[in-house]
Formats: sequence, C-alpha cells, structure tokens
Amino acid sequence: MDGKPQCGSGEEVGEYDLPLHVAGLFMVLAASIFGAGFPVVAKKVKWVKVPTSVFFACKHFGTGVLIATAFVHLLPVAFGNLTDPCLPDLFTTQYPAMPGVIMMGSMFCLFVLEMYLNAKMGGHSHGGATGFETSAPPLPPPSPKPAYQHTHAPNHKRAPSRPPRYTAYSEFEIEDMDYEKKMAQKLYGEKMDAYARSDNPFDDVDELEVRSEMPPWFVVFYEQYVRQRLEMVNLIKSSHVALKREQQQQYADAEKRMSMLAPPPSLADSPYIDVETGQPVDPAVFRKMSMNITLLEGGILFHSVFVGMTISITIDGFVILLVAILFHQMFEGLGLGSRIAAVPYKQGSLRPWILVVAFGCTCPIGQAIGLIVKDSYDPNSAFGLIIVGVFNAISSGLLLYASLVDLLAEDFLSEEADRTLTKKQKRDAFMWVLLGAVGMSVVGAFA
Repeated sequence: MDGKPQCGSGEEVGEYDLPLHVAGLFMVLAASIFGAGFPVVAKKVKWVKVPTSVFFACKHFGTGVLIATAFVHLLPVAFGNLTDPCLPDLFTTQYPAMPGVIMMGSMFCLFVLEMYLNAKMGGHSHGGATGFETSAPPLPPPSPKPAYQHTHAPNHKRAPSRPPRYTAYSEFEIEDMDYEKKMAQKLYGEKMDAYARSDNPFDDVDELEVRSEMPPWFVVFYEQYVRQRLEMVNLIKSSHVALKREQQQQYADAEKRMSMLAPPPSLADSPYIDVETGQPVDPAVFRKMSMNITLLEGGILFHSVFVGMTISITIDGFVILLVAILFHQMFEGLGLGSRIAAVPYKQGSLRPWILVVAFGCTCPIGQAIGLIVKDSYDPNSAFGLIIVGVFNAISSGLLLYASLVDLLAEDFLSEEADRTLTKKQKRDAFMWVLLGAVGMSVVGAFA
C-alpha cells in the first residue's frame, strides 16, 4: 500500500517472571497507600504528632509533583501514542494535534462543570483560612443633633441672642452657622438703612432703643466675633470629619480582626471543622473543596490504571521501571494525600480514607489487569495506542487544570494566600513546588 508500518510489539524479549510481577503489585500498593495516607494520618489522627512545617512542605511539594505528572508523564505519552506512524492518517498526517485538542476539551469540560457547580451552590469568594467570609462592619450611628432652637419675634428689633454653647464637635451644625450669618447680615443692613434715612441714626426712637441695648462699639465687636467664630467652626468641622473617618477605619479594622478570631453566628453549627484552626467552615466552601479533590483524583486514577498495566506487561528492564514507578506513586500519592487532608470532612468521616485507598488500589488494579491479559493485550497495537493515548490526553487536561488553577493559583495568588502567608512563606512554598516538579521530572526519565 503506502509503506505504513504495522502496529504491534513484534517478538517477545526474555522470559516473563510472574512471581516478580506479583511482588511488584504489592510493592506498588504499599508505596501508593503510604504516599497518599501519610498526610491524611498526620492531619486526621490526633496522637500522630507531625510538625506543621512537614505538612506545609508535603502540600506544596505535592503540587509540583502533580504539575510535573501532567507535563512529563501524561502529555508526552499521549502525543507519542497518538502520532505513532502505524496509526491511520487522521492521527499522523491529517491532524497530528489531536492529543492537544483532547486535552483542551477535557480542560474546558472541567471548567464548565466547576462553573455550573459554583452557580448551583452559590458563588462566593474564597474565605479566610477558616473558610468563612467577613462582612463589612456597620458604621457607627450618627451623632444626635442638638436640641438648641432659635426663637425671636420677626418685627421686634432686639439685640442678637447669646451664641449657643457646645459640648462636642458634633454639635456644630449648619443651622447654627446659617443663623449667625443671618444675624450679622441683618445688623449690618439695619445700620446701613439707618444711615441712609438720616445723617443722625439716633433720630429714630426704635433705633435709639437698639443703640441703647447695643452700643456701636459692641456691634463692631460682635460682627468680628461672628466672623471669627464661623472660621473656627469650619476649621473644627473639617478636622472632625477627618477624625471621624479615621475612627471609622479603626473600628472597621478592629471588627475585621475580631471576625477572623471568631466565626459568624451562621457558622456556629457547621459540621465541617478546619483541622488546622479548629474553626467551623462554610458548607459552600467545603462542597467546593470536596468537588475539587474528587476531580483531581479522577484525573489521576485514569492514568494510574494504564501505568499498572504497563508494569505488568513489561519484561525487559522491569526492575528499573518498577523502582521508578514506586517513586512515581509515592510522590503522586503525597501530592494527592496532602490535598485530601486539607479538606475539612466531618468528624469520623470515611471519605478521606476511601479516597486514599482508591488511589492506592488503582495502579495495582491496573497491574492485575495486565497480569490477566498479558498474553492477549498488546500496548503497541492500534487499539492499545489509541486507548492509552486518548485517556492520557484526557487525564493530562484534568490534572493540568486542577493543579494549576485549583492548587497553584489558589495557594499563591488568592486573597487568602495574601492574608495568611508571609513573603518568606511564599518563597519557601514555591521552592517546595519546584523541588516536587524537578523530582517527578527526574523519575520521568525512567518511567
């Protein structure tokens, strides 16, 4: 035809050592359960005293492991299998980017699922380290207005009333200033009218009465007093506004600190308790964390089944592959287990232990399947290449989204991270992430 190579492994190399492969199954089971179970035991079992710094390191080391798993272990296998020259032209020449499209599709599916579940459970910002949100503190009640009232006969000329006395900043009100201005303007207008009517303003009897009550020198003094008093009132009010704003900010900061120390009343009965802080966790936050860890484990489990099958059907170089897979499963389990341990399940819940056992058993189940079908299953057949390539592409998309968005970005770029981690802690955490990625990349050279 067109010279396309035939799919298949060709001749078998060496003799199949069944006891060694069976022993390898139990070794992988032990390494997987230990890797995933250690962080959970350290968090959930009270009598196990593990320093918080160890758990901190495991958590971020595991994030690097999961990222490297997607980039180093899954993607290359997906592209290698689906672009094998023996496959149909659709995979090799017409559209060699098929693995990338499958990976992208799985990422979008996971994003749509998260978006739907967030909308269904009620959108919320990621709360603090305790998992609850703080509401804005109420503003202090406004100060009461003074009860001072101005009463004077409209047609009777009298000396201005004595200015009111004040006992607090808040009692300097606009009404008082307007009153003082009007009184000063009235006095000035009356004086000008009197001089306009006569050269001698004391010819009028009423004016004489006013002058008898308030001498000219006092009118000048009083007008100056009103003007200076208004300037002082404006100065005091402007400083009072700044002082009040500062007091409100201090009040808000104090409320925020108090809310971080004690959960709001609505969370008092929450059955979900953060094992690190002992504080109740918002059920919506718990549901989101639980969903994230389920999707994360789902992406890992597909991959683990095919890893197990690969171990069981390998003959040449089996020991080197087995050692590499032991480190692979231990590192991967450490990353997954640290995230399982961070989810605030109910007291006595079996869910975290089920997730640990599920991860621990998945790769050995793949090994068992490989032992059963070792004589009939050929990983280099067209069927084997397409199945492994498609599922690795799907798993890489799920794992990339979960590790980069739900783990790495949440740990370093979220508001919670800015509030709970210092710059030094962020640097240390990122170094552990890099160390985990480098370690898993080295393992990828052998497995």
